Amino acid sequence: MKLVALLVSLFFSAALFAQNNSGPDLDVYGAYAHGSNFGIGQSGWLGSAAYSFSDRLAAEADLSGGYGSKSLGPLGVIIPGLPNTIHSHMHSFDVGPRVMFRNSSDKADAFGHLLFGFSHTNVSAAGAGQSDTSFSWALGGGADYFFKSHLGARVQLDWLRTNFFSQGDNHARFAIGLVYSFRGR
Repeated sequence: MKLVALLVSLFFSAALFAQNNSGPDLDVYGAYAHGSNFGIGQSGWLGSAAYSFSDRLAAEADLSGGYGSKSLGPLGVIIPGLPNTIHSHMHSFDVGPRVMFRNSSDKADAFGHLLFGFSHTNVSAAGAGQSDTSFSWALGGGADYFFKSHLGARVQLDWLRTNFFSQGDNHARFAIGLVYSFRGR
């Protein structure tokens, strides 16, 4: 119930800010994301919010989830006891600074970020699974194009680093979605 109240108040706040281009310098992003975990391709989602302290610097929080499966093909049939499919999911929460590069046209801008936090994974096959949580960091950036005063599209590419099961691993993550700026352009 509290979540519904929060979403309703954010919606009406956005409408008020849209009328006069004032309000917090905050943007919210929701996207489809694709990445990998232990060689398993994962489709999922990414959400982030960033509050700008100036034209160039913001604080960002990023939350993502990815889910995937990989078939072992004929090996699962040939070798007894070997599972047919491996399932994997990974969630990450990272925060940190964002540096922005704004275009004078006010339609497009770009950014880079370095985020720190934690990630959690679960890998399972044939009813048995293992999970782990580790420190993570993400280095990357993206570009926005605003087709309305407050609404635009964003493409983002990150390099996410984790240390699951005491093994360092790199995860490329691509995301594309919509960004809403409460301040407007």
